[in-house]
Order: sequence, then C-alpha cells, then structure tokens
Amino acid sequence: MKTRLTAEESAKLIELGVSPERASEIKVEVEEPSEGCPNIYCSDVKRPIFTLTDILDILPKEFNVSGTSARLQVYNHPAEYWIASYVTYDGGTLTYQNPCSAEKELINALYSLLVWCLEKGYVKLN
Repeated sequence: MKTRLTAEESAKLIELGVSPERASEIKVEVEEPSEGCPNIYCSDVKRPIFTLTDILDILPKEFNVSGTSARLQVYNHPAEYWIASYVTYDGGTLTYQNPCSAEKELINALYSLLVWCLEKGYVKLN
C-alpha cells in the first residue's frame, strides 16, 4: 500500500496553499553539478513529502452544503478500489455526494479529494 505522495503531488499541495511544514517527510535530492559549480555536488534540495496521515489531518472532516453538514466518507469498494467523497444523508437516503474520487490506492483517492477541497476553499489553512 502506497503511504506517501510523490514530490510532484506534494508540490501541488504546496502550490495550492498547504504549508510545507505540514509534511512529515523530507526527500533530499542532490542537484547535478552545473557549469561554474566548484564542487562535485552544488547543493541538496529538500522536498517536503506528504504522507497518508498528513492528508487525513489536513482534509476537513465535514463542511456546510446548503445548510447541511457534508461529512467525509471513505470506504473500500468490493471491486478493490477506494472511494473518498463528502456526503449527506436524509434518513437513509444519500442526498449529496461530491466529489466522488475512486482510486486503487487510498492515498490517491484522498489526494484527489484534498486537491478538490483546496480549490473550492473548504480547507482552513491557518
């Protein structure tokens, strides 16, 4: 099971306003030497990497939709993929589900959901 995002996915979250300090891992990459570089390696580049736990911590557990609380719902579908969405129910009837992210890896489904929440302004970043 995949438990951490790629450097590119993590960079996307930072671009959308998530503080790099919220990432619990750091990936150190050595930059290749360039012209005029006095050393074999010029510098180390530290890239924040968000984990499954980080994403769960950042995702809102609920938000308000038309006066009703939409709650985070995550489950493993029998077809062996993960569903992550926000839902509301009226009694036993599903009345709202948005977005519905379905992925083979749990972290990918939650990442897609988090990107949506950030773009819609549902995540409190401070």
